[in-house]
Amino acid sequence: MSVAIAERKRRAVRGELSEVALRLLTDRAFDTLTIDQIAAAAGVSRRTFFRYFTSKEDVVFAFLDQWAVRLAADIVARPAEEDPVAAVQNSFRQLTAAYDDRALALVRLVRETPSLREQERINREHLRMAVVDALATRLGLDAERDMRPQILATIAFAPLDAAMLAWFGNRSGEAVGGLLDEALGTFEQERDAMCAGLRSSSEPRTRRRQA
Repeated sequence: MSVAIAERKRRAVRGELSEVALRLLTDRAFDTLTIDQIAAAAGVSRRTFFRYFTSKEDVVFAFLDQWAVRLAADIVARPAEEDPVAAVQNSFRQLTAAYDDRALALVRLVRETPSLREQERINREHLRMAVVDALATRLGLDAERDMRPQILATIAFAPLDAAMLAWFGNRSGEAVGGLLDEALGTFEQERDAMCAGLRSSSEPRTRRRQA
């Protein structure tokens, strides 16, 4: 029991340090933020900081990893009748809103900071695999043997990636939530048009077989 309590305390302190760092980074450049400032804002010593993190870069990615874990848990917990792609997209949308877009602001910081950019690819792959595993759990599939979780994750991420690229690009002044809504709406329109086209193209063949 004492081990479990100690582990919960460790996670709580790590989480608090990550949250504090994120709040501080919303209004300053990463390179100007010091470990001493993070520790002071969290009410701990520099020595305590290094018990939980090896660097301030570690703090940033710990938060993003925590966000990925939360996203995966939300995907699994979505209503059973919801299709897998919608489950990913709705979980992403709601979790983004719950964090007041802070997680996405941190992703932007990572992309714009050379010392963090190399780790971004690794972090993104962690996020993707968390979603793949969540979909496999949701569908009762083995992600190592069945391609469906990978394919569904790729489909689900398409509009999310489009919204993020717009936000990183020439639409950076717009609200992320609005861009997500627009991307999801466009995705649904294109999906429905594609399905209608497939049904239409199959009808002549069906009639010929019946004849």
